[in-house]
Amino acid sequence: MSMNMVVWTNCNERIVDMSISRLFAIIKKEFIQIKRDKPSLVISIIMPLAMLFLFGYAVSTEVDHIPMAVFDQSKTQESRGFIDAYRNSLYFNPDYYVNNMD
Repeated sequence: MSMNMVVWTNCNERIVDMSISRLFAIIKKEFIQIKRDKPSLVISIIMPLAMLFLFGYAVSTEVDHIPMAVFDQSKTQESRGFIDAYRNSLYFNPDYYVNNMD
């Protein structure tokens, strides 16, 4: 039983009819070529590892100390306590107080 992959364009025109065995043959050929060419081996193995380590230390997904504007219409004790809870958190800084929605 042969499984075929078919790639279609936007206008439903058939481009490639590729079997799985043909795909594996191309992958095998590329690995043989990389094994023969040592600079390609360095580029294909060492460079992604280097980028993985660099991005692992350089990229931070922590979100903290976001400046925010506060529009306190009621100006009650509860609303001030709510604003203070934001002020005491590590994530938000209510730095700006506005008098209207504009």
